[in-house]
Amino acid sequence: MEHDSLLTRARLLPVSVVSDADKSLPTFDHGIRRLAGEGTIAGRAVTVQSDGDLLSVMEGLEIAQPGDVLVVDASANPLVAVAGGLFATEAHRRGLSGIVVDGLVRDLETLRPLGFTVYARGTCPRSGPAVAPPRTQLPIRCGGVDITPGTLVLGDDDGLLAASPDQLAAVVDAAEAINQCEEAVLTRLAEGTGLFDSMNFHEHRENVRNGTPSKLGFTV
Repeated sequence: MEHDSLLTRARLLPVSVVSDADKSLPTFDHGIRRLAGEGTIAGRAVTVQSDGDLLSVMEGLEIAQPGDVLVVDASANPLVAVAGGLFATEAHRRGLSGIVVDGLVRDLETLRPLGFTVYARGTCPRSGPAVAPPRTQLPIRCGGVDITPGTLVLGDDDGLLAASPDQLAAVVDAAEAINQCEEAVLTRLAEGTGLFDSMNFHEHRENVRNGTPSKLGFTV
């Protein structure tokens, strides 16, 4: 499956249903939260290793292509911001899907109305220096997840998930089916049908009590 088509399909899904389709896919530390943007992002990772220095992050932005996600490990320096309003505005102009920082950013007053997705652990008004040789497009660890250049990164308000192209291709059909099923259940709930009337909860509970193999699921 072509990567662009795969990413287009992924952007139409909540990250939670992709995770439900394959719970072995690694999810990022929940301490990395979306500070700006909305909807689901999905793109290829451009990786950056930074100890708080800005040159690596700037080089990552320069080489990133439209649709990419800039993924920055700045966890070694929790005292400075490595991205801010000007940086995110340029990333948005270049067509990136988003920025993920295991560290800090700044300029929320600029980021929030921009409509561009930025994840980070928090904010700090002080920025880092720009004096160290850049380190980009190498294996990093971000939010407890190993990321290599080209890893696919998905994110929404629930958090972030990583997958190889092959892994995402293997689960996207199932994720779409789960999403369709959950939307049908939500419709039934809105119409007055109870949640337990749309799933095999009681049967599954009895099977679990009796030691019978079973799987909890919806019946719609």
